[in-house]
Amino acid sequence: MLRHPASRSARCLSSTARPALRSPTLPWTTSNPRSLLSPRPLTRRSVHSSQFQPFVPPSPASLGRARPAKHYPRTSRWARRLLYTSATLGALYLIDVNLYASSITRSLRTFGLGILVAIDYKLNFRASPLCGGTIADLHRRSAERLFDLLRSNGGLYLKIGQAIAMQSAIMPPEFQKMFARMFDDAPQNDWEDVERVIREDFGKSPEEVFGVSFRGEEGKGVMEKVARASASVAQVHWARLPDGREVAIKVQKREIAQQVGWDLWAFKVMMKTYTYWFDLPMYSLVPYISSRLLLECDFEVEASNAQQMTALIAAEPRLRNRVYVPTVYPELSSKRVMTAEWIEGVRLWDKPAITSPWRGPSTGSPGVTT
Repeated sequence: MLRHPASRSARCLSSTARPALRSPTLPWTTSNPRSLLSPRPLTRRSVHSSQFQPFVPPSPASLGRARPAKHYPRTSRWARRLLYTSATLGALYLIDVNLYASSITRSLRTFGLGILVAIDYKLNFRASPLCGGTIADLHRRSAERLFDLLRSNGGLYLKIGQAIAMQSAIMPPEFQKMFARMFDDAPQNDWEDVERVIREDFGKSPEEVFGVSFRGEEGKGVMEKVARASASVAQVHWARLPDGREVAIKVQKREIAQQVGWDLWAFKVMMKTYTYWFDLPMYSLVPYISSRLLLECDFEVEASNAQQMTALIAAEPRLRNRVYVPTVYPELSSKRVMTAEWIEGVRLWDKPAITSPWRGPSTGSPGVTT
């Protein structure tokens, strides 16, 4: 039986197109490239040997027990933020207290109150204040705020307040009444701080420097651990040296050395701000006040000034027998400690005590308070 050539060609072409459907067990490559073009007999096994298996996802039971999802409600996120913020602020506060003697806190307090007072004057220093009241009420509350700031900050802030009080005649009456209290005794430091200052300046203990004993040893001097007076920068302790001389030991407060730079910087910033806001030449006072405050923190300069003043008074007949400057002992003095002759007296602003007859110290002879 004769077959048509076209049918044979069709079978060859169909057989050559079959490798795309071949079983994966048959090789796709061969050493003879021409074999791919040669006709091959079709086998039923190569096409229908296996059924198509579709992809089936695993059953939920085969995956195991699912873990519950973590929920972070908004309240817990805010609680964590509050915790982190509180921890950071607490760490910064401890660093400021222990390393900078609260200088940063005091400066921030100064900026806050200074801006508050400036805004108060900007809004209410006029014929019809926006917040009601009178100009006298504005001066009164500003004086109270400033007084509380200077007293709470202490240190050089008290010194600045005393300088303002000495010039209070040019200020409103409300400021005069409030700043008259700036000369009251400031809080004094503990004896541990006093002892540390003496050790840092002399390299010795107070017993070794002044020859005193706190246990009543024979042949030793005595010294009070509680200050007789405390001012803005220093406090004064009474002592009797082994040779019988009574002396006043002026010891600078330990935190002053750490605070002076920050305090003067805050003072400059506020004066610059007030000069800009109120168009007043307040910043022109900054160089002089800053230099004088730095000199007042150097007791070696104070001791030198006392010796120079003694020589000048002795050379002036009109003052020679009317003014007396206590003797300073340079061998017992340093940059933060000054030892001078103990002189009983009264406060310069205590008018009744100055005008009344002098009857000696009201408390009797100096004693020892430990």
